[in-house]
Amino acid sequence: MSTKRRVLFSIALLGMLVVTSVPASSQEGRGGGAAKAPASSIPRRADGKPDLTGNWNGAPGGVTHTVILEDHPAGFGVTAGPTLIIDPPDGIIPYQPWALAERNRRREDSNGYEDQVGHCEFYDLGRIQIFSQEYMFSGNNFIINATQHITRVIPLDRREHLPAGIRLWTGDSIGHWEGDTMVVDTTNFFEKPRMSLGGDFHGADAHIVERFTMLDANTIKWTMTIDNPKVFTRPWTMTSPAPMKRIKALGPAEWDVEDTCHEGNVDLVHLKNTYDQAHGTAAKPR
Repeated sequence: MSTKRRVLFSIALLGMLVVTSVPASSQEGRGGGAAKAPASSIPRRADGKPDLTGNWNGAPGGVTHTVILEDHPAGFGVTAGPTLIIDPPDGIIPYQPWALAERNRRREDSNGYEDQVGHCEFYDLGRIQIFSQEYMFSGNNFIINATQHITRVIPLDRREHLPAGIRLWTGDSIGHWEGDTMVVDTTNFFEKPRMSLGGDFHGADAHIVERFTMLDANTIKWTMTIDNPKVFTRPWTMTSPAPMKRIKALGPAEWDVEDTCHEGNVDLVHLKNTYDQAHGTAAKPR
């Protein structure tokens, strides 16, 4: 077995992959492909705005894009998947040359240990979107409960972001309505988060705009547009593998299946050994 396959298999065992097949050749059902239903079919809150409350999932059949966001073939421990990038039309993230080189460096087999999720740290916004989520409202806040107990409290009545010196794993999010679309604007990122195991990143100075549009009572179209002139040549937009569907309430056995931390897991030790050997930092035998 090649080093690449061993590393990918180890990462899969960390619980970050669910090996379910999504053919790379099929674009049907991607987040941007569903038609909007009449407004009368959309549940509404007392203020007349769409009621997004509920449990949602945009990755039918399992997680298929925690590894690579762009179109990719199947491999050992990795299922095939079409690109989640809907703009630009070619489905390729428009990295600047230096950023593409860094993304590819992070994707090297020997550098898998650098990925922060295996060290019990936070998922990035684009990465948690692949898992089931719970949406709710509380006062003037839109709340998203995501995997690994990552909860985003998004004020709908605040108009300015936190001071630039404050940096957060999932950034500082503020929301507002544009017609029937919930728009969430996020800045103030911490440098470390990655968008996928494949090394994709947006940098600390990214400006991210998410849009949540109810297509009908049981379907939400989600998109995320990312802009950071220090990393990309132009803004770009991704979506979920399929329109987000309402799912039944999740019980303790179903919600947040990755609840326990993986630090100390034997597969993480394997990744560290591979990393140390590749970078000449392994302990010398006595």
